[in-house]
Amino acid sequence: MKICPKCQAEHSLNGRFCSRKCGNSRVLSDEVKSKIRSSVNQTYALQGSKCKGKEGWKHTDADRALKSQRTLEHYDRAGRIERTLEELQAINKMRVGEYRARKYNATPADANKKLIKEIYKACPNGYEVDHIIALVAGGLHHESNLQYLPALENRRKNKTQNYNVELAIRWQDVVK
Repeated sequence: MKICPKCQAEHSLNGRFCSRKCGNSRVLSDEVKSKIRSSVNQTYALQGSKCKGKEGWKHTDADRALKSQRTLEHYDRAGRIERTLEELQAINKMRVGEYRARKYNATPADANKKLIKEIYKACPNGYEVDHIIALVAGGLHHESNLQYLPALENRRKNKTQNYNVELAIRWQDVVK
């Protein structure tokens, strides 16, 4: 026989509770909570807590330094490359552009992908690589459809052709 933790009734069912009503009720009495708490404390006293690790053990500064060193050694073996913030930002911009191009199936077979990467890397600060004819509007992810626009102007342009053309910079003037 089992005892229902909600209503304390004896039952011979497979579950913990005597009925669905007791099982669906999330509120336990204080008496039942204290019984559960004492049972858990007894279990931890006998077996120890698996999630707390060994008693009295803590990471020392030397352990942390060793772990950091081993992690760096692992990344060095795996071919980790130190990159500056500007390089990481350029890579991120390039990957976002590639994602959008894949999303819209907009990269033609004759696109020079190496040149497109160079265009993204050479993007001046405060500017973004912009598709002259937006990908959503049927434009291609091709070097002939790219230009540099200030970030705010690029947001304002969105997928329309309404933007201040004087603010645009041709990538041909920047990439050599």
